[in-house]
Amino acid sequence: MNTVIPISIWPKGLINCFLIKGDHKHILVDTGLPGSEHKIFKQLEEHKIDKADIGLIIITHGHIDHYGSAARLKKLLNVPILAHQSDLEAYTSGKADITTLKPNKPQWRLFKAMIKDQKVRAFQPDILMEDDTEFSLNNWGIRGKVIHTPGHTPGSISIILDNGKAIIMDMLASGILLGGVMFNSRIKHPPFHDDLKQLKSSFEKVISENGSLYYLGHGGPVNRELVIKYYDKYFKEKNLI
Repeated sequence: MNTVIPISIWPKGLINCFLIKGDHKHILVDTGLPGSEHKIFKQLEEHKIDKADIGLIIITHGHIDHYGSAARLKKLLNVPILAHQSDLEAYTSGKADITTLKPNKPQWRLFKAMIKDQKVRAFQPDILMEDDTEFSLNNWGIRGKVIHTPGHTPGSISIILDNGKAIIMDMLASGILLGGVMFNSRIKHPPFHDDLKQLKSSFEKVISENGSLYYLGHGGPVNRELVIKYYDKYFKEKNLI
């Protein structure tokens, strides 16, 4: 069975990345903020994971708290990076893509202004997904796939495993503040989304895969019932689109 191991970049699930254990190699999903490589390696060691057994890095979307250490980890691990073509400009420029940061509440406008000049080390993904193509993870001994789930950003992607686990990162969030300080199972709207119509379609795609447990970039994990509750609340009851 392919185990998903949460890796904490900020405490208590405020910022998460993940390791998926494979039969042949493991996959690191997201790399956190700039300078996170030491935190990641320390937690891998605690889980008795040899970093030499990582065979791929997946970057789920073009926000700096998710790809900030990608260039550094690519060099240290000497492995390819997979990402989606639609967020390529963020990766190759290393700049915060504020065009996708459309605040869901007025108070997040200040945060957007604070990070607009952020810059990190740029990188070129080695494997680029395009449009709505899927990418199999079988080569790493992982029974699952990567799918395109735009809405949070144009190039957002999610990992769907055959065992019912899924990594959907910032499609939704949970807990108090940015992530999971308390009440990890209390779903909430993330600070930003790019396109709510696309996000609605992405939720329909993810829900159709019949997963049971969903791992998030901020907070979580949450079960299927809570994901459907979020979809119903924001896209049916509130009719945001």
